[in-house]
Amino acid sequence: MNIAIHHISSIVMPVPNLTQRQNRRAARWCVPGLIVTIVASVGCTGGDDISDVVTSTSLENTTTTTIERPNDGLLRLGVYLPRTGEGATLGEPMIAAVDAAVDHINDAGGVLGRRVAVEIADEGDGTGPDVMLTNGVDAIVGPASSRVALAQLDSLVHSATGVVTCSPTATALALDDFPDNGFFFRTAPSDSLQMAAIASRVEDTGIGAVAVGYLDDPYGRGLVDSFADEAKSRGLSVMAQVGFSGDQEDLSGVVTELVADSPGVVVVLGDADDGSRLLAALDSGATTGLSRVFVNDALRDARQVIQALSPEFRQRITGIAPNPFSQLEDGPEGFFTAHAVDCVNLIALATIVAESDSPARIKAKMGEVASGGRVCT
Repeated sequence: MNIAIHHISSIVMPVPNLTQRQNRRAARWCVPGLIVTIVASVGCTGGDDISDVVTSTSLENTTTTTIERPNDGLLRLGVYLPRTGEGATLGEPMIAAVDAAVDHINDAGGVLGRRVAVEIADEGDGTGPDVMLTNGVDAIVGPASSRVALAQLDSLVHSATGVVTCSPTATALALDDFPDNGFFFRTAPSDSLQMAAIASRVEDTGIGAVAVGYLDDPYGRGLVDSFADEAKSRGLSVMAQVGFSGDQEDLSGVVTELVADSPGVVVVLGDADDGSRLLAALDSGATTGLSRVFVNDALRDARQVIQALSPEFRQRITGIAPNPFSQLEDGPEGFFTAHAVDCVNLIALATIVAESDSPARIKAKMGEVASGGRVCT
């Protein structure tokens, strides 16, 4: 791609948000065959199109038949990741990593003295939550998609019948404040943390003035609001916030507004298609005073457009993205597979510490085992 990509680490995210001090706390996990570093923090990628998803935080009534999960001494783990559809190439390696993690746990004696039971449902066909809840799972690894999470999470985290739900890839900002009743966790960083990381990199340039070009839809507006708040908290001057439409063919006027006050740094927030169009417009515009351009992770999918940019402009671009790989040489292969393993280990450890497979008890220990660390043999 020929632009610098800076990664932010895998993290575990209870919702609602944790404090800044908690965000910086790290814990090392020792698990059979795997050591993973987890940073506790606030919430698959920005490329997950959630523009047409209702982001209301009110829980809706559901007709799903569910039962309250008592403590019966058997941890039943549901795996709700894509096996079909466009997410299958991401989902299948994560499912394999979950299976391997469960095998490690069971080979070492299981949880609460019993082997962990696993039920797999296909996120691609959308029927998984109803089936798994009816079958009495205690916790779920998934879903992968932010869109699916926003559409289906209400039934999974119901106050009376909810189960611990841990997504390895859903990073949408709208999930940060989802009314999850304490049942929802993430091991991939939220887009809000990505915005904090971009603001931090802007601050590191020593240039105090920044302008932001963003895709003017629910996805882009959420990103720019989060970035602006973080930038202002760091004392940066946000000189312009310029939205543009996906239907807007000529972006030269957007470029003119962005560089009107010579900000020195421009941040581009959007999806691969439209965000990359703004990059091309910036490359073609009069941006001689522009020294740095920062972009969100979704733009790394715009490889063809980025390769066509002038070499001089391309050198100014830095991308910020979650680190999708294991930190170990012998860790699981594939995108976000380590994050899926983290979900399994956190759920297993929380169950052991809680001495119960009741979801209400497991959820109460998830933050504890993530923040302080537990040694697992």
